[in-house]
Amino acid sequence: MFLNKKKKIVIFAIFIVAFFLVGIKLYFNFNPIQKEVTEEPIPIQKEVTEEPIPIQKEVTEEPIPIQKEVTEEPIPIVFNWLSYNEALLKAEKESKSILVFFYSDGCSWCDKMEREVYANNEVKKILADKFVSVKINASSNNKVEVNGEEITEKAFSLSYQVTGYPTTWFMENKDKKIAPLPGYVQADQFVTVLKYISEDWYKKITFQEYVENNKS
Repeated sequence: MFLNKKKKIVIFAIFIVAFFLVGIKLYFNFNPIQKEVTEEPIPIQKEVTEEPIPIQKEVTEEPIPIQKEVTEEPIPIVFNWLSYNEALLKAEKESKSILVFFYSDGCSWCDKMEREVYANNEVKKILADKFVSVKINASSNNKVEVNGEEITEKAFSLSYQVTGYPTTWFMENKDKKIAPLPGYVQADQFVTVLKYISEDWYKKITFQEYVENNKS
């Protein structure tokens, strides 16, 4: 009887355990353990860092090249020494006065006058426009034709009574002499003489009067 009682207790205990286990199982079936929701983190939108708008570099226009003022090269003044006969023909044809420049070899003042006076632009311009010009070397035996006859340049100089050098003679034509200008003369003074002759003032007043009238 004691064993039966003990067996009943064991059976009852088993029944209770089984009932408990079944109850637990049923409980969890109807109430499942909610898993912890671990939401995916909302991706944090990265701060939009816009690409910086490239700053347009200030447009620096190329400066328009300033056209340099065109300065025309001055036309060189053409002034030529002619032979005596050529000068006579040209003077008659163009109604110009005649200038005869007498010089001699080794004459430093003659060289200076050629270098400094006859090379002066204003002098050259007047000579080219208003005169025909001849050079005569009083030391030379080269021939020059005068009135159809050939004589030396030395003899030609003596015919003009030239004794000092340089000497410049002015003529209207082959038959009419105007006046001599002895010695070296500076360019500005020579210009005054050339104007006096080329503008025919010598026919009206003396050179001294002309100079006085043209003083500034």
